[in-house]
Amino acid sequence: MNDLDLVDRLGPKPTDLSAPAMGAARARLDAAMAQAAPVERRPRRRLPLLAAAAAAAVGLAITPVLVGSHESVALAAVDPLTFPLTPTALPGGLGDPVFERDSNFMAARYGAALDGVSIVTEVEDDGLWSIPDNAQPAEIDGHPATVITRTVFNGTPSSAPAVTVIWHSDNSDWTAVTGSGSYADAARVEAIAESLRDRAQPVDLALSVAPRGWSVVAYKEDRILTLAASGEADRNDLTVALVKRLSVNLSEYGAHDVETLTINGEPAQIGRQAAEAGEPTWVLEARTSSGQPFSLQAPASLTRDQVIQIAQGVTYRP
Repeated sequence: MNDLDLVDRLGPKPTDLSAPAMGAARARLDAAMAQAAPVERRPRRRLPLLAAAAAAAVGLAITPVLVGSHESVALAAVDPLTFPLTPTALPGGLGDPVFERDSNFMAARYGAALDGVSIVTEVEDDGLWSIPDNAQPAEIDGHPATVITRTVFNGTPSSAPAVTVIWHSDNSDWTAVTGSGSYADAARVEAIAESLRDRAQPVDLALSVAPRGWSVVAYKEDRILTLAASGEADRNDLTVALVKRLSVNLSEYGAHDVETLTINGEPAQIGRQAAEAGEPTWVLEARTSSGQPFSLQAPASLTRDQVIQIAQGVTYRP
């Protein structure tokens, strides 16, 4: 006879739960499930009453969205994506900024790529820039800085002179301001850098809801927004992209099982796309409340209703 046999035969017997205790346990479980019900309306298995009572007795947290499924994905409100800095001394005529985010930086560009001003921040390593031997020292807001004079290109044979000032900001990240073309003047660029304030600017393309815990892994020129659970783009990411016009029957995506619905009071379409592996992914085209056409491509782990709910929360500030 081993120790477990001894405990089973000779150990103290558990006390039966009273009717009030059973009722309280059921009430606690139902209340928790009502407060955190998942957006995805899948049938859920209710925990056996004795298991629920035991969990309540020892204070275990129950996450209803995971009950009955290890693959459930819940939606949650999204903190708005913003650019953290605002220049207060920009030259006139540059217009509104265009924003961009990648895994190791966030940028705001004012004016043209070869004749304008750009601000890059949230850079953890100054190795993002190549610092030549002729770089000059400077000071920005009390911080040692480096001024670089160089030539910039925009993917074509065209080029322009540029001046960049780089410094280590108070939040322990590197920040840089570049003036190119007619703005490639060291004194002007340093003045713009000095004028930066910790005042967030909202981006133009945004979501109001997204899969809980997913983060932005790319934001391209106010036209493409990508989120992923892994922290980097992969085949299971979710991407919203502005399009010039809506396609017919989602033919440009090779979609099947296409159906028509209404989003923001306008016709929209949703269908499935063949995936390299696993279930077909989702594709949807619709218009924002401001009338901007967009596409939404999402992984198969989301339900149809969740994809539609995300699409209803896409906003664009023209």
